[in-house]
Amino acid sequence: MTFALGVWVFQRTGSAQQFSMAIVATALPSLLMTPVAGALADRFDRRWVIVGCDACSAVLVAVLAVLVFQNRMQPGHLYAFNAASAVVGSIRIPAYRAAMGSIVPRERLTQAGALIGLTQSVFQVAVPLVAGYLMAALGLTGIVTVNILLVAAGAIAAFGGLSRSREAVRGVERAGRSSLFRETALSVRSALAYLREVPVMAGLSIYGAIQEALVVLAASMMIPLALSTHTSDAVGWILSSGALGAVAGSALLVVAPVRRRQMRWMLVAQLSVSVMLVLVGLASSTVLWALCAFGAYFGGAASTACALALLLRKTPVENRGSLFALNAALNGIMLCVAMLVGGYLAHHVFEPALLAGGAWASTVGAWVGTGKGRGLAFVFIVCGAAGGLLSLVALLSPRFRDFDEGTPDPADEPTTATSPAAAHPDPGAARGHAPGVDELLACEPMSPERPGVAVDHST
Repeated sequence: MTFALGVWVFQRTGSAQQFSMAIVATALPSLLMTPVAGALADRFDRRWVIVGCDACSAVLVAVLAVLVFQNRMQPGHLYAFNAASAVVGSIRIPAYRAAMGSIVPRERLTQAGALIGLTQSVFQVAVPLVAGYLMAALGLTGIVTVNILLVAAGAIAAFGGLSRSREAVRGVERAGRSSLFRETALSVRSALAYLREVPVMAGLSIYGAIQEALVVLAASMMIPLALSTHTSDAVGWILSSGALGAVAGSALLVVAPVRRRQMRWMLVAQLSVSVMLVLVGLASSTVLWALCAFGAYFGGAASTACALALLLRKTPVENRGSLFALNAALNGIMLCVAMLVGGYLAHHVFEPALLAGGAWASTVGAWVGTGKGRGLAFVFIVCGAAGGLLSLVALLSPRFRDFDEGTPDPADEPTTATSPAAAHPDPGAARGHAPGVDELLACEPMSPERPGVAVDHST
């Protein structure tokens, strides 16, 4: 759908602005749904939350299909479609990840995270090829029809698998019923109390959000950087190399999972990503860019798998969904800021300053070069240097570096709440000494999303 709708927008409007606005339309709705998403993930049967989101996705695609079949679709419809899809995704993802933490044994969490990354990476390689063929053969109508069938099939498979896990994915058991509003308020209070109880989490959450924003900002500049001096063939080589790197990184952790010192491995992997970003900025050939893309996606896949395993291990089961939702909201805010500020600086400050005869030509230009595209390359250097410095600071801090080894895992069994008012009278007493889940939260998946029109939040 992302591929097909991107092609459709450019074919109909020829406007890059329409293309980017369709992506921005997803940010605010996701942020607004964060409190509700956490409550649904932690305090209701996750099977029905997930299958309900899948059903909503199918309905949204069906509505889009009607507009396509009747030849009435306009760019404004895509904004509405993306906004609604973002709401559905913001609810589904915390419930899905919290359910995964309840189903998968702790010693298998890294492998499970790597398997998720592996399948997504394989799809990144294969799906554009299939989508390009279907778009040419069947058009957008055929793509939409296939997508409806796939969403329905996926919903049935997910519900069947979750049903076999029985009580493991039911969320926090409650003795009485309460309204969604009260459950939402309780979920938010409980998550914030946990953040106060473990203050280092806030800092680590900010760390992860900044890292993801820097990586995605740099990744968004890769295509214009390559096209500024090379042909579109170069872009294909670079993106393919990155996808293969993600496959290799995920496959490695499936075969040889990291079960100890996951925090250190995650920070080292993220540091390697930052180094690759700096090298991209310093390089100017397709071969070097492709090698750096392979290395960056390799490290990103490994970092993502370790981060997900840590988060699921160290987060108390009664707060998993809420903390996932809060983390996603923080990541979204940082990403929006980075894209707006970074995009402006790249095109209106760095690029003019590093042209031949520009303001920085004799200073910064002596190191990174001058000419078309060097301002975009400088964005990679800035992002990589900032991210690398953050990772080094985290590695040098014993409190962060040894977090997973020095902090006991919380119990897996969900607590039983009798009423919203009495669910957690004393967060510290309910959980004992809370682990420093911070880093976890800090390190959400950092695989860069490729620019697209319809952003798929289903996975």
